[in-house]
Amino acid sequence: MNGPVSYIDTVDRTDAPDVDAGAARRWPIRVRGLAVAVGAGTVLAIGAFLAPAPRLNGTHEQLGLPPCSFLQRTGWPCPSCGMTTSVCAMMHGRFVQAFKAHPSGVLLVAALAVLALAGAFEAASGREALHRLRPGLGWLWVGLLALPIGWGLKVLIGLMDGTLPVH
Repeated sequence: MNGPVSYIDTVDRTDAPDVDAGAARRWPIRVRGLAVAVGAGTVLAIGAFLAPAPRLNGTHEQLGLPPCSFLQRTGWPCPSCGMTTSVCAMMHGRFVQAFKAHPSGVLLVAALAVLALAGAFEAASGREALHRLRPGLGWLWVGLLALPIGWGLKVLIGLMDGTLPVH
């Protein structure tokens, strides 16, 4: 051995713990990823399991929920009417039906798919992926604006094709 000997070279490493400190730091990332993947994946799985209602709303009734009372009373859809149908139609590959049911549902399925994949990657690898989506107020505004804009488009489409108001 040439050169000076350091203290580190003289320490006996036989009793050092065989634990990777990085692995311990990755567990919270894995748990977060698993939670996001399961949550987003569950919504997508329910959408795939249910049959989209042909009348562009009412799919949620397959889950035992009551019909939309706003729609029944007024003949006009509430801002979330058709969202479940839209998600189901997307999961069944019926893109036109999904857009007609609620345009925001198309965006919701895309967002859920990205979250499910990023969460699954984090759960499997322990490396961060969700932070790359840059969660923040911008995404909150997109979500808050997507619902009324989608509802407005749904009403406009219903007026143009004669399906609204419901009689």
